[in-house]
Amino acid sequence: MIRRKYLAASGLLTVGIAGCTRVRGETQLTAGDVVADDSSATLPFGNDGEDVLSIQLQKQFLDDGKREYYPFYVSSWQRDGVRLDSLRLEFRSPPYTSGFSPTGISLRADAHAHKATLSRDEDDPSTTILNVPETTDIGQGSVVVQLLLSADHTQDPQKLWIGTEATLSSDSLLGADYRATGDFTVEFP
Repeated sequence: MIRRKYLAASGLLTVGIAGCTRVRGETQLTAGDVVADDSSATLPFGNDGEDVLSIQLQKQFLDDGKREYYPFYVSSWQRDGVRLDSLRLEFRSPPYTSGFSPTGISLRADAHAHKATLSRDEDDPSTTILNVPETTDIGQGSVVVQLLLSADHTQDPQKLWIGTEATLSSDSLLGADYRATGDFTVEFP
């Protein structure tokens, strides 16, 4: 008799939960206009006029002098209630020609470097890829990766193209999953 009450109660609970569930869909975020100044560039992504994600490149040097390496970092910002699940960045120097040497990008050992891998694209060795495939344990905070760009004195100014791909998820029960793709170019120094 206790088993019947248990089975009846669990059946009602299952029906109640099943009625509340929803299949989460993925929404493609729209890349906005790049906001840039002398020391940074930010690529915003939004949905229905609301900012959801921004990817920022921040230069970490004060003068415009030539140097062998340019330190910079890339960081993410996402609105409250949205978590960055993965981030992939591609780097190459324009003008782009497939098969040439990749941009000299080095990963510095601080911030979230332990979560990232740096490699060359197997299909196109002129592209350097920074991959942060799993960021869910960071929580809702920003992901920050510190990098170095090797100077190319044949370019004045030196340009760096950055392709961005990110996946995000909402913390709410009825929230959406997001995908963001876009690109921007930054000049060094």
